[in-house]
Amino acid sequence: MRILLILIVAVWGLIALLGFVTTANKSLDAKLTAIYLIVWPILAVALFLNEPVPLWLAVPTFFGFLPWFLAGPHLYEIIRDPSRTRPDELIGIPRAYWKWGGIAAVLLGLLFNGSV
Repeated sequence: MRILLILIVAVWGLIALLGFVTTANKSLDAKLTAIYLIVWPILAVALFLNEPVPLWLAVPTFFGFLPWFLAGPHLYEIIRDPSRTRPDELIGIPRAYWKWGGIAAVLLGLLFNGSV
């Protein structure tokens, strides 16, 4: 099962890498979205292979799945129509989600880590 998950993530990473190559002439948001599509699976596999992982690392990585999941359609739309980029968003997700969601995820991981 572990090998299957790693293969799925590796194929997704290759597709994301191809997406990044196609963003050479696109906006910064398109490039950041493509980079996120590449980096998140690498981080997830690295944590998966290094079990057990402290919860203050595992919980933010888990919560990073939602923006990663939504980044693909966002990147596709930006490549089709570069005007869809909004200045208050990063990868199609409001910056407040990244800031407060990241802080909350780390604190939640620390809380879980302390209670386990």
